[in-house]
Amino acid sequence: MTNGDKWTAVGPATVGFETKTGTFTTGARISGRETGLAAACEQSGSGVHGTGKGEAKPGVLGSSTSNNGVGVKGEAHVGPTAFGVWGSSNSGLAGFFEGNVRVTGSFEVEGNKSLALRMDDGTHRILYAVEAPESWFEDLGFGELVDGHARVTLDPEFVAVTEDAPYHVFLTEYGAPSGLYVTDRSAAGFTVRSAAGSDTSGEFSYRVAALRRGPQPERFAVRPALSTPGPVG
Repeated sequence: MTNGDKWTAVGPATVGFETKTGTFTTGARISGRETGLAAACEQSGSGVHGTGKGEAKPGVLGSSTSNNGVGVKGEAHVGPTAFGVWGSSNSGLAGFFEGNVRVTGSFEVEGNKSLALRMDDGTHRILYAVEAPESWFEDLGFGELVDGHARVTLDPEFVAVTEDAPYHVFLTEYGAPSGLYVTDRSAAGFTVRSAAGSDTSGEFSYRVAALRRGPQPERFAVRPALSTPGPVG
């Protein structure tokens, strides 16, 4: 090794720096004012290669003790199929998050989107998300016919996040059928009337489906399967 403004390991050698296994509790402790460790691979390979042994022992552990810090950050900005973070597992989970997760871009999966719901007996049951070729928002509620009609006012917050366009209304009446139908549909709400006349009363429920406000994704858009980066060594 030589030193000047920095230490440099001069080769040729298979390993530039190595500590003996079992000799040290920590093989190397490196700190710097801006970067503790800068590692780069000059050919095809990994900048940092970590291997963990033991149950739940990570190959690479990142943590931050600063306010609003980041434990691990991955970036990849070159190429349409670049991966900022890539996880793979043939037997367990490719990723596990203990806490809230937020995605600021689009979220796509090639498998199922499901909720693991905890039951009273302690087991978890899987419920699956309803899918559609377009981006829809839905709202549900109950109404009551008085003198054969009822005015339903849409939630202003629901109106604010949906397109100002015709929306769908699905009705279910409870009791003797009276031929419910929708009139006077507007951005603010709609009227439910009974074909049986003004003497009709009773409870009903409704389900409203409206397009999400903003640019709509392409209907049944074609997405090529992403190729994985392959084994990392």
